[in-house]
Amino acid sequence: ERLNPDNPAEYETPDGWKRFEERPSVIVVKDADPVTITLRWTENGPVLPPGHRDIGRVTAPGHVAALAWTALDAADTSMSAGLWLMRSGGVEEALAAGALFVAPAQNLMLADQSRVAMQMIGRMPARSGAHQTLGRMPAPGWRAENRWQGSLPYTANPRFLDPRSGILGNTNNKTVERAFPLHVSFLWGDTQRIRRWQALMGDREVQTRESFIEAQLDTVSYTARSLLPLIGRELWFSGDPAPQGTAERRRQDALALLAEWNGEMSEHLPEPLIFTAWLRSLQDMLIRDDVGPLADAFTHPDPVFVERVFRDTEGAAAWCDIRQTSPVETCPEIARRALDGALLDLAERNGDRVESWRWGDLHEARHDHPVLGEVPLFARLV
Repeated sequence: ERLNPDNPAEYETPDGWKRFEERPSVIVVKDADPVTITLRWTENGPVLPPGHRDIGRVTAPGHVAALAWTALDAADTSMSAGLWLMRSGGVEEALAAGALFVAPAQNLMLADQSRVAMQMIGRMPARSGAHQTLGRMPAPGWRAENRWQGSLPYTANPRFLDPRSGILGNTNNKTVERAFPLHVSFLWGDTQRIRRWQALMGDREVQTRESFIEAQLDTVSYTARSLLPLIGRELWFSGDPAPQGTAERRRQDALALLAEWNGEMSEHLPEPLIFTAWLRSLQDMLIRDDVGPLADAFTHPDPVFVERVFRDTEGAAAWCDIRQTSPVETCPEIARRALDGALLDLAERNGDRVESWRWGDLHEARHDHPVLGEVPLFARLV
């Protein structure tokens, strides 16, 4: 939102300057005086404080950031939708109940004795086709084409009903191929697991309770099976065995293990640890010379990005060249350097015997209770 330079209590709208809606909010602080803050709203939504996720650093002087979000709808009927859904007698009634759901948007899987369905529930903003950023980043809120124009009708939400195969599944993957503003999203949560799910479902003519349990417990990584042949294609065969204790021998031993690996992310194997460390190191090497310290924010490898680079999709192999050096580095060279760096780090933590490393030793998921987890008496219980 652009502030009025003559009156910072006003912001610009398509119809001129307008005063912020304001309300004081008192925050009670234990063992200290209460703190009073002023909350502000624009026609687009609540104004975010500059310190929220450091948003002030990317907000131009004389402007503030306001948030438009479907969950802020004062007429939210999501709770009513949930109650109706629980009382629904079949797929058709459940689909009708979904029309009342506002936020958060999600895919709803439904099944009764004869029908199956997947329905996206939740409101989608109605945006102008002339929106300056297509909703992908903050846009000037005083321009009419950037403002939400209400919500799209429920019928615009993707729906899949009784497919010929009889099988529906979702891994937060892309479900529709539609142009903006009916696109649903530019950023989908998954591009890999859906491939593995499709393979598991296609392995059988008839699915059973046991086959679904098997699919739920599956630990084979499609990412590993698809990326390893790409990033390691120039490295698999590297001549005679190098002397023990050298970086080259460690690389040869690791590649020998990966060459025979089926992608199973078992906690008892070294291969998942090697692959994951390699992929993380590789992505960091690909982007750090271009984005600098911002590379630290990309803690999770993006397999689609790495695949595009190593397939040189639309010239993406240019990411392999390190800008700050005179020679032009190739993707196989960067893959080798990344693997050597990852293996050196793992060796420092786990010893030199590559075959003795275990994925489960370094890949622990801890679910400590945010409050009681710090209390010695309860820590073991929660």
